[in-house]
Amino acid sequence: MPDDSELLNLGGLTSLVTKVNVSLWGNEISFECIYDPAGDRSPYTIVFHDCRNIRWEVFHPEDVDDLEADLIGIHLGEDAHRKAALIHTDIFEITILYGSFSVRKAENFHAKTTEIKTEILAPDAPATV
Repeated sequence: MPDDSELLNLGGLTSLVTKVNVSLWGNEISFECIYDPAGDRSPYTIVFHDCRNIRWEVFHPEDVDDLEADLIGIHLGEDAHRKAALIHTDIFEITILYGSFSVRKAENFHAKTTEIKTEILAPDAPATV
């Protein structure tokens, strides 16, 4: 089965999974990852929405305290609950029957983030930029 990381433009198999988040009672699952070619770490997140079935297998329980898992393969399956996606690492494997997915990429892992402030205006006050 061919790997789909190239379809996602993630640069091949030099990624690490750093965190898995399950939310909305299992209806959404996200994978925080780092693309790490030659130490130039760029974070990205893959989010599966409208999940109906998640199967999780831990291969090496002795490694569950590791901070990163090597991403061995990703297969997207088919959205709209037609064919399960597969995320395979050196520690675990997850299959997900999902409705849709998204990928969020950060431009620069080492860049500082800027705080965005929001002001609430009175209904009759003019807006300023």
